[in-house]
Amino acid sequence: MSNIFLDLTIVLVLAGVVAVLVNLLKQPSIIAYIITGLLLGSFGYHQLQQGNVFSALAEVGITLLLFMVGLELDISQLRKIGKTIAFVGLGQIVITALVAFGLLKLLGFQNLSAWYMAVALTFSSTIIVVKLISEKRDLQSLYGKITVGILLMQDIFAILLLISLASLSPQQPNIYGNLPAWQNILMIMVRGLALLLLIGWLSVKVFPKLLLKIGHNDEVLLVLSLAWALGLASFVSLPFMGFSLEIGGFLAGLSLARSAVHYQISAKIKPIRDFFIIIFFIVLGSQLVFSNPKEVILIAVALIVFVLIIKPLIVMLLLGLFGYKPRTSFFTGVALSQVSEFSLILMALGLQMGQLKKDELGLATLVGVATIAASGYFISHSHGIYLKLRGLAELFDFKKGAAEKDLRGVILKNHIILVGAHRMGKHLIETLRKQETPFVVVDFNPEIVEEYLEKGVTAICGDISDSYIQDQVNIEEAKLIISTIPDIDDNLILIEEVVRKTMGKKRRPKLIFTAQDEAETDYLYKKNIDYVISPHFVGGLHLAKILEGDRNLRGLKKLREDHLKILGY
Repeated sequence: MSNIFLDLTIVLVLAGVVAVLVNLLKQPSIIAYIITGLLLGSFGYHQLQQGNVFSALAEVGITLLLFMVGLELDISQLRKIGKTIAFVGLGQIVITALVAFGLLKLLGFQNLSAWYMAVALTFSSTIIVVKLISEKRDLQSLYGKITVGILLMQDIFAILLLISLASLSPQQPNIYGNLPAWQNILMIMVRGLALLLLIGWLSVKVFPKLLLKIGHNDEVLLVLSLAWALGLASFVSLPFMGFSLEIGGFLAGLSLARSAVHYQISAKIKPIRDFFIIIFFIVLGSQLVFSNPKEVILIAVALIVFVLIIKPLIVMLLLGLFGYKPRTSFFTGVALSQVSEFSLILMALGLQMGQLKKDELGLATLVGVATIAASGYFISHSHGIYLKLRGLAELFDFKKGAAEKDLRGVILKNHIILVGAHRMGKHLIETLRKQETPFVVVDFNPEIVEEYLEKGVTAICGDISDSYIQDQVNIEEAKLIISTIPDIDDNLILIEEVVRKTMGKKRRPKLIFTAQDEAETDYLYKKNIDYVISPHFVGGLHLAKILEGDRNLRGLKKLREDHLKILGY
């Protein structure tokens, strides 16, 4: 058995065991891989040291990561962000970096190290944040859209910074001799422009036709994509080009981003990228060794507090200044309260270039692990945390939520409140409009709210668990509240507020809520809900009635046509 095979087996087996344990604790896998590296490094496993085969595998991981970033980068998304979020995203990067730099200088960092660390602390993890927000089904909410917009700004800035630093590294060969700095930069720009023109021509004239011909063959498509990613990265890193592997990987992905089969390529490359990125984080974890552990831990605590508290406050400040409500600002700030994978890659690049020390990379890694773990808890429990800290969040309501539309001038009494306008709510709205019943729609997706406002429906964008929204829709004077949202926490908060606001009154609104399973149904009925909708149960009853009334299924075709008509086909 070869040493490389045995070494790889040891590393992956340990990584698998640690990943299972970390997964049981409901923590991101990235923490498991860094801990694996830390354990191997602590026990003197030298095979992960710089210059080893594992370092080469880690470089492949970074190259494929940037290839995937380029492949999945949709420039059109920048137009969808909007000027406000673009300003907030840019402001967050600048202000966070400046405040962090000041803190790091107070902690005794040199200028260059302080700037590296300060910039690293500004970035947040797109992968982790999007995953957690998606699990909460908040990705289409207002704060979800703002968060994704800010993350996109951060990612673009991080990519540009990484490829610029790598290309201007002192370790990059100067093939033009001892030219002045400005001439060397000019030559880099000329070479870069020529490279962009070549890749642009290939992406327009060559790749579309080639990929369409081979797109049906998954194996050939995979091999060709890998060859292009690693081949271009290797080519641009040759001495006569003078660029880095990172910029080559990114440009290779960007050149395929508009191809008809880029989703196929992404699906094929992703598992391979994940394997090599795992190796990168294991190698990174092995370097989590400090010459002065006590001093580093004290500094780490200060930086962890900065990322978990000060960084979200900066986001809340900016969003408050632009007129967003406290709840939107708070949830966005909490979502961004961690360090990004790009932050660790940036620090690793600084070490590779000889501009940082191992202790500084280890410090960034320690801060990254701690903030990723903590922010996962904060994001998952953000509703409860907000209720406890609402008073603090409201200090940032500088313009009384002017950026978010409310129901000024609308008088609501003896009305119906529909919470959630998507799917089930969509059909209820049509029925309520036909009955000419006074009603108001509450939804956290601004696009859905805007659509109904244009149709003349009274609607407001927000979360029904927010007291401001509850006051706007006048819940104590409603005759019926229908909640189609799946979030049990929001529903329970609404129940408590209805009970509190109607205490001592002759009547309270009738309540019809939605449950996801039998346990939630039982729990809601114990809370004296008038009727609980269980989609699976209702769906089963509906199908049973169809079978009972039409045993020969002759009417199935008409049912299908009616269903398609409702869906808008």
